[in-house]
Amino acid sequence: MIRAGFTIENPMTKSRTIVVEGDAETKGMGWLLEVHCAPQMRSDVPEHLHLTWTETFEIISGSAHYKLNGIQKRAEAGEKFVVLPRELHIHPWNAGDTEMVYRQTNRFEQRSPQAVQDVLGVFATRAGLAREGKVDSNGRPKNPLQLGITIRTLNRYGGYDARTPMAVQNFLGATLGRLAEVLGYKAVYPQFVGE
Repeated sequence: MIRAGFTIENPMTKSRTIVVEGDAETKGMGWLLEVHCAPQMRSDVPEHLHLTWTETFEIISGSAHYKLNGIQKRAEAGEKFVVLPRELHIHPWNAGDTEMVYRQTNRFEQRSPQAVQDVLGVFATRAGLAREGKVDSNGRPKNPLQLGITIRTLNRYGGYDARTPMAVQNFLGATLGRLAEVLGYKAVYPQFVGE
């Protein structure tokens, strides 16, 4: 179970994500994360969109770049920006030479404690697989079955990668993802989420 205080360390981007509020604190309506970003590193998450979630980002310290609807922008400490449902975006990444810290608040349209656990669990699993050398340079699982089950899980909650058409992702999740599920693959592995 991912709870407040849980930390995800991504070896590829050298970021550290701390869960400040999980499903217990938000009553299943989302989460609050604090993300520490190393200098000169890209975002943990490629360009994507959510069908129903609203995300708010607040830069706590340092300078950040982010991308919203295809436009790269900059934000400084104390600034906030909001990403509405269906807006393509890339989470903040460090624009400076010192650590940059931001807070990310996700709010759902309706209560879904399982979505909180599954989506944060996918991020934790992806970081764990990266430590084991099982992801490519973009952070995607190298194993196509693992990729399929990951896509299936994120699509279940309305999360879509911008690089691949949504219809293709839905097809891959329904076919390759379902096969992976039958074969015992998981989008979230207990060893990566502290179970």
